[in-house]
Amino acid sequence: MPNNSNSVAIPRYRSDALTPEIVDPRLADVEALARWLDYAFTLPGGFQFGVAGIVGLIPGIGDVMDAVLSMYIIMRAVKLRIPRVAVARMLVNVGIESLAGTVPVIGNLFDVAFKANRRNYHLLKSHLSQPERQRKSDWWFILLTLALLVVSIGLPIWGLVEVFKLFAKH
Repeated sequence: MPNNSNSVAIPRYRSDALTPEIVDPRLADVEALARWLDYAFTLPGGFQFGVAGIVGLIPGIGDVMDAVLSMYIIMRAVKLRIPRVAVARMLVNVGIESLAGTVPVIGNLFDVAFKANRRNYHLLKSHLSQPERQRKSDWWFILLTLALLVVSIGLPIWGLVEVFKLFAKH
């Protein structure tokens, strides 16, 4: 007699298959912009880059265009009432990428690798899901950035003062 049981086939998923990220509807536009600017295209070997890496090759104007487009993500963070320290961290990310991007060739490579827009998207997403945990790391990032800024400005000034002292003695 044939088996009349209605068995339902359970789908088997490959463990190596990629699972798409579920994007918060409040951040869909931010994720799309970050993706297009920083990781829309993949080279053989898995290296990802976006339109910002291509636009950054235009001398003088490319990095400015990238920074202006990056400000949209920061404006969305302000609109979503993300804490000021997180907004400051996002501004620092854009500033680092913009400043480094001004250096010919090496700056463009840094720009493609640093991916400030992707970082800012993830910061925004983290703040919406775990605001207290994220706030601590934002403060540490800002404090470390300020310390590095003070050292990077202070050391050359101190060195110049010491050089002038040596010349003044002779």
